[in-house]
Amino acid sequence: MPRWLITPLQTLITLFLFLEVSAVVGLALFPPVSLWLWVEPQLPPGPLKVLLLCMLGALGYFLYGLCLLAVVPVARWLTLSLGTPLGKYPYISLRGYQWAGYNALILIVRFSFINWIRATPFNVLFYRLMGMSVGARTQINTAVVADCNLITIGEDSVIGGDVTLIAHSVEGPNLVTAPVKIGSRVTVGLMSVVMPGCEIGDGAVLAANAVLKKGTRIPAGEVWGGVPARRIGVRGEQAAQNGSPVEGRPATG
Repeated sequence: MPRWLITPLQTLITLFLFLEVSAVVGLALFPPVSLWLWVEPQLPPGPLKVLLLCMLGALGYFLYGLCLLAVVPVARWLTLSLGTPLGKYPYISLRGYQWAGYNALILIVRFSFINWIRATPFNVLFYRLMGMSVGARTQINTAVVADCNLITIGEDSVIGGDVTLIAHSVEGPNLVTAPVKIGSRVTVGLMSVVMPGCEIGDGAVLAANAVLKKGTRIPAGEVWGGVPARRIGVRGEQAAQNGSPVEGRPATG
């Protein structure tokens, strides 16, 4: 592709995505706006009407958010943006468009509603509907998630506040994607970063603010931390079995 075409194509794709996003947001707004238009004429004029409409507006926002959780996964199929394609490909390509369209849908929820449902069953449900495999009783307390269809999380794990989970990187003119696999009973600490191709074994811990660089694999039961993350210890029972340091504390003697 001629280099001079890249910016015009990016501009056209962006404008088209604006249209898609407008349609999705409009559909999610339809129920709360309809409710407003039905209730407003029935209220008597005065301060009470103003108060009730203010409360109705707030309620309408949450109704919009819940509708968005239903509309966005459907739009994923209608727009053929089923998920982030796996592999390496130019971001100005059909697969690049699928990546952009799919993650644009996720961003609608991320920037307009997800913070109200962090660490609740609602955001886990949304991520599942967008293709993520999430085990039972897992808590996800972050909005910074992309490429859901390439992310797997096991049972009883905790993804801490503002953790970054992504399965893509931009390398020159190309997108490079790889699955992210997080096991069961894993703790991913506050504001840590998990990059494409990473695997975290069962029972492992990634400390707060750690950066797990691309393709890193944490064995089961180990504790990692730092930038870039490295092994700093092992957890509980495994440490007792092999005499290793626990939770990053150095061995003595």
